[in-house]
Amino acid sequence: MKIAVLADFHLGYVRFLDDSFEQAERAFSRACEEAELVVLLGDIFDSRIPKQEILARSFKLFRNAFGKKWEAKLASYDSKDGRKNYAEVPVVAIHGTHERRTKELVNPIELLEKAGFLVNVHAATAVFEKDGERIALQGMGGIPEEYAKSALEALSPKPVDGAFNVFLFHQSMKEFLPGESLMGMEDLPKGFDLYLCGHIHAKTIQKLDSGAYFIIPGSTVVTQMRKEDVGGKGFFVFDTKSKEAVFREIQSRPFFFEELEFKQASLEEVLAKARKSIEKLLENKTEVKPLIKLKLRGSMAKGLNQSNLDVSSIAGEFEDRAIVEIDKDLESETLKEKIDKLRSLRESKLSVKDIGIEILKNKLKQYGFKSDIDIETLYALLSEEGKGSAEKTLKRILEM
Repeated sequence: MKIAVLADFHLGYVRFLDDSFEQAERAFSRACEEAELVVLLGDIFDSRIPKQEILARSFKLFRNAFGKKWEAKLASYDSKDGRKNYAEVPVVAIHGTHERRTKELVNPIELLEKAGFLVNVHAATAVFEKDGERIALQGMGGIPEEYAKSALEALSPKPVDGAFNVFLFHQSMKEFLPGESLMGMEDLPKGFDLYLCGHIHAKTIQKLDSGAYFIIPGSTVVTQMRKEDVGGKGFFVFDTKSKEAVFREIQSRPFFFEELEFKQASLEEVLAKARKSIEKLLENKTEVKPLIKLKLRGSMAKGLNQSNLDVSSIAGEFEDRAIVEIDKDLESETLKEKIDKLRSLRESKLSVKDIGIEILKNKLKQYGFKSDIDIETLYALLSEEGKGSAEKTLKRILEM
């Protein structure tokens, strides 16, 4: 069977509301046309409690699945909590972190489940059949990262004999995001043929040492305008027979990301370089206004810091041609010099006292102090209070 793998529609995302629906519609309708089974990996909605207007638009979107005569049929469904399935279409889903609510409350995916739009496989197993082939899908919806490993152990999903086994989940993973405490490949349940992960917005596909495949389809809409959002949006179609996966790109709003480096830059230099970069990116002709994210790094001229830099005017200049966001990560040269000097002293493995003497020496030199007094003697005089340690003296010197 061909399985379409989609995730992270973020329906109702306020900043790009129409994008979230239009791009999800393109992906879902095409997935229904091409595949025999459609999988949704959570964060279908951007909110735990979507407004009724958002729900109404989503119902219209998911009705795309009702217009097709599906050959894959649900053979069995078994949930840990005893809930029933009401869907007659082979659209399978789990909830994401944006949709997660406490057990006593209904989340948006459970609402779609009860309305018959999809089969919810959170803590459940659904087996579909077509022409003698059986595909078993199990899942774990998004939960707080600190509980992910223990929750997966408690769920303890096991492969179904005689079936192609698929495990769905929606979590961060340390192989793709920073954080050694995050769950990793080694934590995934053993014996499955295909692992499908939502939550991470950049697409990827890997063949694991076990021979199984691991797929992250990415999001269908840009949300936080991060570097990993660059590239086409869409979904994967995985063929269980050939073990081949093809990425189906959809029409989506173009997104450009660029980092600009500066060294001891003036305000004028930063603004001019940012404008030039945007103009250059806009040479890429697009049908709709693109998203442009600039990240400014490096240092500013002495006496300046990034609070002196107003970049809002640049976004306004280009608002008719692009949606521009500028992120500042600029240090003042004075601060950068201090940090570099302290880092150098620390790496020299000097004692705290010796570091203090070195800093005092540089400070006195900076202010033109030319007395014949021995620096170590002066340091000792400053430390004579008897109450403090060399560390307190060092702090006082730094504040001079």
